[in-house]
Amino acid sequence: MLWLTDSRISYREERGATEWSVGYGYASYAERYRPFRSLDFFGFNENLFADRHSLQGDLRQGIHERWTLLASAGAQTGYPNYRRVWIANRYRQKYDNPAFPRVPGYEEPDPQSARGSLGARWEYLPTLGFAEIRLGYGREQTAPGYEDSVDAYGNFALLQGRERLDTGRLNVSTENVLTPRLRALQEFGFAWVTDRNLRFSYKGSANVALGERWVLRAEGGATTESPQFDVWFAGGTLEYELAPSLLLSLMGRYYEDTGEIESSLPITSAAPPLRSWQAGLGLRWAGRRVSWKIQAGPMQADFDVRRGVGEEFTYLYTDRNWGLAQATLSLTF
Repeated sequence: MLWLTDSRISYREERGATEWSVGYGYASYAERYRPFRSLDFFGFNENLFADRHSLQGDLRQGIHERWTLLASAGAQTGYPNYRRVWIANRYRQKYDNPAFPRVPGYEEPDPQSARGSLGARWEYLPTLGFAEIRLGYGREQTAPGYEDSVDAYGNFALLQGRERLDTGRLNVSTENVLTPRLRALQEFGFAWVTDRNLRFSYKGSANVALGERWVLRAEGGATTESPQFDVWFAGGTLEYELAPSLLLSLMGRYYEDTGEIESSLPITSAAPPLRSWQAGLGLRWAGRRVSWKIQAGPMQADFDVRRGVGEEFTYLYTDRNWGLAQATLSLTF
Protein backbone atom coordinates (compact mmCIF):
# COMPACT_ATOMS: atom_id res chain seq x y z
CA MET A 1 0.00 0.00 0.00
CA LEU A 2 1.19 3.52 -0.83
CA TRP A 3 -0.27 6.78 0.50
CA LEU A 4 0.95 10.18 -0.71
CA THR A 5 -0.17 13.67 0.26
CA ASP A 6 0.94 17.01 -1.16
CA SER A 7 -0.42 20.28 0.19
CA ARG A 8 0.45 23.94 -0.21
CA ILE A 9 -0.61 27.25 1.27
CA SER A 10 0.34 30.52 -0.38
CA TYR A 11 -0.25 34.24 -0.15
CA ARG A 12 -0.18 36.63 -3.12
CA GLU A 13 -0.39 40.42 -3.16
CA GLU A 14 -0.52 43.08 -5.87
CA ARG A 15 0.45 46.70 -5.23
CA GLY A 16 0.76 48.88 -8.31
CA ALA A 17 3.46 47.46 -10.57
CA THR A 18 4.58 44.96 -7.93
CA GLU A 19 3.19 41.46 -7.49
CA TRP A 20 4.69 38.97 -5.07
CA SER A 21 3.80 35.65 -3.50
CA VAL A 22 5.19 33.30 -0.90
CA GLY A 23 4.18 29.71 -0.28
CA TYR A 24 4.85 26.79 2.04
CA GLY A 25 4.46 23.18 0.91
CA TYR A 26 4.26 19.91 2.80
CA ALA A 27 4.31 16.39 1.36
CA SER A 28 4.17 13.04 3.15
CA TYR A 29 5.01 9.50 2.08
CA ALA A 30 3.73 6.30 3.71
CA GLU A 31 4.78 3.13 1.91
CA ARG A 32 5.53 -0.54 2.41
CA TYR A 33 9.09 -1.63 1.68
CA ARG A 34 9.52 -5.19 0.37
CA PRO A 35 12.96 -6.66 -0.43
CA PHE A 36 13.65 -8.69 -3.57
CA ARG A 37 14.64 -11.99 -1.90
CA SER A 38 16.50 -13.45 -4.87
CA LEU A 39 19.18 -10.74 -4.50
CA ASP A 40 18.55 -9.32 -1.04
CA PHE A 41 19.07 -12.07 1.54
CA PHE A 42 19.13 -9.89 4.67
CA GLY A 43 16.46 -7.32 3.77
CA PHE A 44 13.19 -7.20 5.68
CA ASN A 45 9.70 -5.80 5.22
CA GLU A 46 9.35 -2.33 6.67
CA ASN A 47 6.78 0.47 6.84
CA LEU A 48 8.35 3.72 5.69
CA PHE A 49 7.24 7.22 6.65
CA ALA A 50 8.89 10.41 5.40
CA ASP A 51 7.97 13.99 4.61
CA ARG A 52 9.14 17.02 2.68
CA HIS A 53 8.97 20.73 3.55
CA SER A 54 9.39 23.49 0.98
CA LEU A 55 9.32 27.29 0.69
CA GLN A 56 8.84 29.26 -2.50
CA GLY A 57 8.87 33.00 -3.21
CA ASP A 58 8.04 34.77 -6.50
CA LEU A 59 8.24 38.40 -7.61
CA ARG A 60 6.90 40.24 -10.67
CA GLN A 61 8.00 43.86 -10.92
CA GLY A 62 6.89 46.17 -13.71
CA ILE A 63 9.88 48.18 -14.89
CA HIS A 64 8.44 49.66 -18.11
CA GLU A 65 5.10 49.90 -19.88
CA ARG A 66 5.80 46.59 -21.67
CA TRP A 67 8.52 44.99 -19.53
CA THR A 68 8.22 43.00 -16.31
CA LEU A 69 11.08 41.67 -14.18
CA LEU A 70 10.62 38.09 -12.91
CA ALA A 71 12.42 36.54 -9.94
CA SER A 72 11.91 33.43 -7.83
CA ALA A 73 13.71 31.47 -5.11
CA GLY A 74 12.93 28.31 -3.22
CA ALA A 75 14.30 25.61 -0.95
CA GLN A 76 13.19 22.25 0.36
CA THR A 77 14.24 19.58 2.84
CA GLY A 78 13.32 15.94 2.50
CA TYR A 79 12.97 13.41 -0.29
CA PRO A 80 11.62 14.74 -3.61
CA ASN A 81 9.36 11.71 -4.22
CA TYR A 82 8.30 8.33 -2.81
CA ARG A 83 10.76 6.42 -5.01
CA ARG A 84 13.72 8.14 -3.37
CA VAL A 85 12.41 7.13 0.06
CA TRP A 86 12.27 3.49 -1.08
CA ILE A 87 15.73 3.55 -2.71
CA ALA A 88 17.36 5.21 0.31
CA ASN A 89 15.88 2.52 2.56
CA ARG A 90 17.25 -0.20 0.29
CA TYR A 91 20.81 1.08 0.79
CA ARG A 92 20.18 1.68 4.50
CA GLN A 93 19.15 -1.95 5.04
CA LYS A 94 22.07 -3.22 2.97
CA TYR A 95 24.87 -1.13 4.54
CA ASP A 96 23.41 -0.17 7.94
CA ASN A 97 21.34 -3.25 8.78
CA PRO A 98 20.47 -3.28 12.51
CA ALA A 99 21.63 -6.91 12.72
CA PHE A 100 25.18 -6.07 11.55
CA PRO A 101 27.79 -3.32 12.03
CA ARG A 102 27.52 -0.35 9.68
CA VAL A 103 29.64 -0.78 6.54
CA PRO A 104 32.42 1.87 6.46
CA GLY A 105 31.69 4.49 3.83
CA TYR A 106 27.92 4.49 4.22
CA GLU A 107 26.39 7.84 5.26
CA GLU A 108 22.87 8.58 6.47
CA PRO A 109 21.21 10.64 3.68
CA ASP A 110 20.17 14.25 4.23
CA PRO A 111 18.33 15.29 1.05
CA GLN A 112 17.76 19.00 0.49
CA SER A 113 17.86 21.51 -2.34
CA ALA A 114 17.76 25.21 -3.21
CA ARG A 115 17.02 27.02 -6.46
CA GLY A 116 16.56 30.47 -7.93
CA SER A 117 15.80 32.17 -11.23
CA LEU A 118 15.73 35.58 -12.91
CA GLY A 119 13.93 36.58 -16.07
CA ALA A 120 11.92 39.13 -18.00
CA ARG A 121 8.53 39.27 -19.72
CA TRP A 122 7.97 41.45 -22.79
CA GLU A 123 4.55 42.46 -24.07
CA TYR A 124 5.52 42.84 -27.72
CA LEU A 125 1.88 43.14 -28.87
CA PRO A 126 -0.33 45.03 -26.42
CA THR A 127 -2.67 42.49 -24.69
CA LEU A 128 -2.07 40.00 -27.56
CA GLY A 129 1.54 38.83 -27.57
CA PHE A 130 4.01 38.07 -24.76
CA ALA A 131 7.55 36.67 -24.69
CA GLU A 132 9.38 35.45 -21.62
CA ILE A 133 12.90 34.31 -20.79
CA ARG A 134 14.22 32.84 -17.52
CA LEU A 135 17.65 31.75 -16.34
CA GLY A 136 17.77 29.44 -13.33
CA TYR A 137 20.21 27.54 -11.14
CA GLY A 138 19.64 24.83 -8.57
CA ARG A 139 21.79 22.72 -6.24
CA GLU A 140 20.50 19.43 -4.83
CA GLN A 141 21.99 17.28 -2.10
CA THR A 142 20.62 13.86 -2.95
CA ALA A 143 20.34 10.53 -1.16
CA PRO A 144 23.19 8.85 -3.09
CA GLY A 145 23.35 5.27 -4.32
CA TYR A 146 26.08 2.79 -3.37
CA GLU A 147 27.92 -0.09 -5.04
CA ASP A 148 30.27 -2.80 -3.73
CA SER A 149 33.79 -2.40 -5.14
CA VAL A 150 37.47 -3.00 -4.36
CA ASP A 151 40.39 -0.63 -3.98
CA ALA A 152 43.80 -0.79 -5.70
CA TYR A 153 44.94 -3.46 -3.23
CA GLY A 154 41.97 -5.75 -3.74
CA ASN A 155 40.28 -4.79 -0.46
CA PHE A 156 36.55 -4.16 -0.20
CA ALA A 157 35.53 -0.54 -0.78
CA LEU A 158 32.08 0.99 -0.82
CA LEU A 159 31.57 3.17 -3.90
CA GLN A 160 29.23 6.10 -3.37
CA GLY A 161 27.32 7.72 -6.22
CA ARG A 162 27.28 11.48 -6.75
CA GLU A 163 25.70 13.23 -3.77
CA ARG A 164 25.41 16.79 -5.09
CA LEU A 165 23.87 17.82 -8.39
CA ASP A 166 24.02 21.26 -10.00
CA THR A 167 21.40 22.19 -12.57
CA GLY A 168 21.35 25.18 -14.90
CA ARG A 169 18.19 26.07 -16.82
CA LEU A 170 17.14 28.31 -19.67
CA ASN A 171 13.43 28.66 -20.43
CA VAL A 172 11.92 30.65 -23.28
CA SER A 173 8.20 30.99 -23.95
CA THR A 174 5.77 32.92 -26.07
CA GLU A 175 2.05 33.42 -25.42
CA ASN A 176 -0.35 34.76 -28.02
CA VAL A 177 -4.03 35.58 -28.31
CA LEU A 178 -4.59 34.31 -31.85
CA THR A 179 -8.35 34.87 -32.08
CA PRO A 180 -11.06 35.98 -29.62
CA ARG A 181 -11.58 32.27 -28.89
CA LEU A 182 -8.01 30.94 -28.95
CA ARG A 183 -5.02 31.61 -26.69
CA ALA A 184 -1.81 29.58 -27.23
CA LEU A 185 1.40 29.13 -25.22
CA GLN A 186 4.69 27.66 -26.50
CA GLU A 187 7.46 26.81 -24.00
CA PHE A 188 11.04 25.69 -24.72
CA GLY A 189 13.42 24.51 -22.02
CA PHE A 190 17.13 23.63 -21.82
CA ALA A 191 18.68 22.00 -18.74
CA TRP A 192 22.26 21.12 -17.85
CA VAL A 193 22.69 18.62 -14.98
CA THR A 194 26.03 17.53 -13.48
CA ASP A 195 27.65 14.70 -15.50
CA ARG A 196 24.77 14.57 -18.00
CA ASN A 197 24.10 15.84 -21.48
CA LEU A 198 21.88 18.77 -22.41
CA ARG A 199 18.18 18.06 -21.94
CA PHE A 200 15.72 19.79 -24.29
CA SER A 201 11.99 20.05 -23.65
CA TYR A 202 8.99 21.53 -25.43
CA LYS A 203 5.44 22.10 -24.22
CA GLY A 204 2.54 23.57 -26.13
CA SER A 205 -0.85 24.43 -24.69
CA ALA A 206 -3.99 26.17 -25.86
CA ASN A 207 -7.22 27.48 -24.37
CA VAL A 208 -10.09 27.22 -26.84
CA ALA A 209 -13.59 28.61 -26.32
CA LEU A 210 -15.71 26.03 -28.17
CA GLY A 211 -18.97 27.77 -27.38
CA GLU A 212 -20.67 30.01 -24.86
CA ARG A 213 -20.44 27.32 -22.16
CA TRP A 214 -17.66 25.05 -23.43
CA VAL A 215 -13.90 25.55 -22.98
CA LEU A 216 -11.12 23.15 -23.99
CA ARG A 217 -7.63 23.34 -22.45
CA ALA A 218 -5.25 21.13 -24.43
CA GLU A 219 -1.54 20.45 -23.95
CA GLY A 220 1.23 18.29 -25.32
CA GLY A 221 4.99 18.12 -25.30
CA ALA A 222 8.21 16.17 -25.51
CA THR A 223 11.63 15.93 -23.86
CA THR A 224 14.86 14.41 -25.13
CA GLU A 225 18.35 13.85 -23.73
CA SER A 226 21.27 11.89 -25.14
CA PRO A 227 22.05 9.08 -25.22
CA GLN A 228 18.61 7.45 -24.82
CA PHE A 229 15.98 9.38 -22.88
CA ASP A 230 12.81 10.48 -24.65
CA VAL A 231 9.44 11.59 -23.32
CA TRP A 232 6.15 12.59 -24.88
CA PHE A 233 2.78 13.42 -23.36
CA ALA A 234 -0.60 14.78 -24.36
CA GLY A 235 -3.74 15.69 -22.50
CA GLY A 236 -6.61 18.06 -22.09
CA THR A 237 -9.48 19.30 -19.94
CA LEU A 238 -12.99 19.95 -21.23
CA GLU A 239 -14.98 22.34 -19.05
CA TYR A 240 -18.74 23.04 -19.15
CA GLU A 241 -20.57 25.83 -17.36
CA LEU A 242 -23.45 24.17 -15.49
CA ALA A 243 -24.61 27.48 -14.01
CA PRO A 244 -23.11 30.96 -13.56
CA SER A 245 -19.78 30.48 -11.72
CA LEU A 246 -20.21 26.67 -11.47
CA LEU A 247 -18.23 24.53 -13.95
CA LEU A 248 -17.94 20.79 -14.55
CA SER A 249 -14.69 19.41 -16.02
CA LEU A 250 -13.44 16.16 -17.54
CA MET A 251 -9.69 15.66 -17.96
CA GLY A 252 -7.42 13.01 -19.47
CA ARG A 253 -3.66 12.68 -19.87
CA TYR A 254 -1.23 10.14 -21.39
CA TYR A 255 2.52 9.95 -20.70
CA GLU A 256 5.32 7.75 -22.07
CA ASP A 257 9.11 7.70 -21.63
CA THR A 258 12.09 5.46 -22.42
CA GLY A 259 13.41 5.25 -18.84
CA GLU A 260 15.48 7.55 -16.66
CA ILE A 261 19.21 8.13 -17.11
CA GLU A 262 21.54 7.20 -14.26
CA SER A 263 25.27 7.13 -14.99
CA SER A 264 26.81 7.49 -11.52
CA LEU A 265 26.93 3.75 -10.66
CA PRO A 266 27.24 0.47 -12.62
CA ILE A 267 24.02 -0.92 -11.08
CA THR A 268 21.17 1.48 -11.70
CA SER A 269 18.24 2.44 -9.53
CA ALA A 270 16.81 4.62 -12.30
CA ALA A 271 13.23 4.03 -13.35
CA PRO A 272 12.67 1.74 -16.39
CA PRO A 273 10.48 2.80 -19.34
CA LEU A 274 7.04 3.99 -18.22
CA ARG A 275 3.62 4.37 -19.78
CA SER A 276 0.86 5.97 -17.75
CA TRP A 277 -2.57 7.51 -18.16
CA GLN A 278 -4.80 9.59 -15.92
CA ALA A 279 -8.46 10.65 -15.98
CA GLY A 280 -10.44 12.89 -13.67
CA LEU A 281 -13.84 14.46 -13.08
CA GLY A 282 -13.94 17.87 -11.40
CA LEU A 283 -16.24 20.60 -10.17
CA ARG A 284 -15.17 24.26 -9.89
CA TRP A 285 -16.77 27.34 -8.38
CA ALA A 286 -15.40 30.73 -9.50
CA GLY A 287 -16.81 33.53 -7.36
CA ARG A 288 -15.74 37.13 -6.85
CA ARG A 289 -13.96 36.48 -3.56
CA VAL A 290 -14.08 32.73 -3.11
CA SER A 291 -13.08 30.05 -5.63
CA TRP A 292 -12.73 26.31 -5.10
CA LYS A 293 -12.19 23.15 -7.08
CA ILE A 294 -12.45 19.45 -6.34
CA GLN A 295 -11.29 16.68 -8.68
CA ALA A 296 -10.87 12.92 -8.46
CA GLY A 297 -10.08 10.04 -10.79
CA PRO A 298 -7.90 7.01 -11.56
CA MET A 299 -4.31 6.78 -12.77
CA GLN A 300 -2.43 3.74 -14.06
CA ALA A 301 1.38 3.36 -14.27
CA ASP A 302 2.89 0.55 -16.35
CA PHE A 303 6.67 0.00 -16.01
CA ASP A 304 8.57 -1.97 -18.66
CA VAL A 305 10.96 -3.77 -16.29
CA ARG A 306 13.93 -5.39 -18.06
CA ARG A 307 15.29 -8.61 -16.64
CA GLY A 308 18.78 -8.25 -15.16
CA VAL A 309 18.64 -4.44 -15.01
CA GLY A 310 18.18 -3.11 -11.48
CA GLU A 311 16.40 -6.27 -10.33
CA GLU A 312 16.87 -5.47 -6.66
CA PHE A 313 14.41 -2.59 -7.23
CA THR A 314 11.77 -4.90 -8.74
CA TYR A 315 9.09 -4.16 -6.14
CA LEU A 316 9.60 -0.42 -6.45
CA TYR A 317 8.89 -0.45 -10.18
CA THR A 318 5.79 -2.65 -10.20
CA ASP A 319 2.73 -1.58 -12.16
CA ARG A 320 0.40 0.52 -10.01
CA ASN A 321 -3.22 1.59 -10.06
CA TRP A 322 -3.68 4.92 -8.30
CA GLY A 323 -6.66 6.82 -7.01
CA LEU A 324 -6.07 10.59 -7.03
CA ALA A 325 -8.05 13.33 -5.28
CA GLN A 326 -7.41 17.07 -5.29
CA ALA A 327 -9.01 20.06 -3.52
CA THR A 328 -8.15 23.75 -4.02
CA LEU A 329 -9.47 26.85 -2.22
CA SER A 330 -8.70 30.48 -3.12
CA LEU A 331 -9.72 33.57 -1.12
CA THR A 332 -9.46 37.13 -2.45
CA PHE A 333 -9.50 40.12 -0.10
